[in-house]
Amino acid sequence: MTLVLLGANYNDIPLSELENLERHTDSIRSKLFSISKEESGISGGVAIGTCNRFEVYLDTDRFHSAVENVIGVVSEITGLDRDYCSKLLRVSYGSAAVQHLYSVTSGLESMIVGEGEIAGQVKRSLQVAQADSHTSTEIEKLFQSAAQVAKKVSNETGLGEAGRSVFTAALALHKEKFGPIEGNKVLVMGTGAYARVVVAALQRENVAQVFVYSSSGRAEEFSEGRGATPIAKAELAETMAACDFTVTASGGSGHMIDFKLARAVLAIESKELRIIDVALSADVAPPVYDLSGVSIMDLDYIRLHTPSEHSEAILRAQEIVRHQVSDFENEAIARAADPMVVAMRKHIAQLIEEEVERVRNKSGDEMAEEVHRSLKRVTSTFMHVPTLAAKTSAKEGNEKQFIDALRMVFGIEINRVADAK
Repeated sequence: MTLVLLGANYNDIPLSELENLERHTDSIRSKLFSISKEESGISGGVAIGTCNRFEVYLDTDRFHSAVENVIGVVSEITGLDRDYCSKLLRVSYGSAAVQHLYSVTSGLESMIVGEGEIAGQVKRSLQVAQADSHTSTEIEKLFQSAAQVAKKVSNETGLGEAGRSVFTAALALHKEKFGPIEGNKVLVMGTGAYARVVVAALQRENVAQVFVYSSSGRAEEFSEGRGATPIAKAELAETMAACDFTVTASGGSGHMIDFKLARAVLAIESKELRIIDVALSADVAPPVYDLSGVSIMDLDYIRLHTPSEHSEAILRAQEIVRHQVSDFENEAIARAADPMVVAMRKHIAQLIEEEVERVRNKSGDEMAEEVHRSLKRVTSTFMHVPTLAAKTSAKEGNEKQFIDALRMVFGIEINRVADAK
């Protein structure tokens, strides 16, 4: 089996295209894993769609078939040209795929290095795959180990501390520029997954009131139980003018704040219109940036102005990831070699038992036990070299040749390896 990754992130493609992939993640997941293993060559997998990345991790014994199936499904679901999708999605496999997932889960590949939110998103993606029976043993081991690596990185370096996200970084910049936000009134535009993160973060900052607007009409449902106040479209300009700042996190297409709305708000209230735009596809129309009296912090601004984590912490985190990748590979090699080693030991154990019984019948129990102890010592010495050879063959992908050698040297049939598992 081979671990394969196909993915794209905010560094690779325009945010609008990444948003298209994120929006269709559930449909891509359902379609891809509904294809039979015989047709797709995929034993299991996990799809991750966030505001920063789209990634599909696979466990497959048919590399090219699996990759082509992913590209085909992504093209079909998103409407993007198949050739374009093949260029859009980077392909990695083996240790490179493992290292990437470990780095992602640890926050090393995030827009804001050390962002802690991604670990939870990766965990939820695994849980969805498990609930739908889309995983394999190897995939589950990979993702469970990634969670352990992220925890190790956080504990030993301070990266990925609880609550750190793009929005908390944006709030830090806002407070640095405009002062404390405790007691502020804030308008949140959007009701998706990231809007929930925004509202929770604002309430931790003890803002006085959070208003919520949704272009899809979900503001009332979203606000229920969150201590927020839903508003209708007719109240939008007036509420924005009354609030200290506005956060846009719609995650949809189109602009939530256009030139006409911004002008209307400025006409109502002469104070500065402050906007934090953390939506994947910009929620603020380009002409708004040119208006006098408007201050906008978008994703590009946040990324450029957020202080980098201490370089020593990052280097230490990268070192941890490298070591953990090596450990994962060694464990995988051991698992691949185990059936062959067990088959050899089982074969030799049977020969020993036959010889011990022969001695027992001829010379009695005491002699039989002495022969048994002697043969066990010889077996331990004898098995050392073939055990190392089994692990080497597993590491180099030569299991079949090793199994053929077992059959030739010991007379062990292939099905004996399967029986040994």
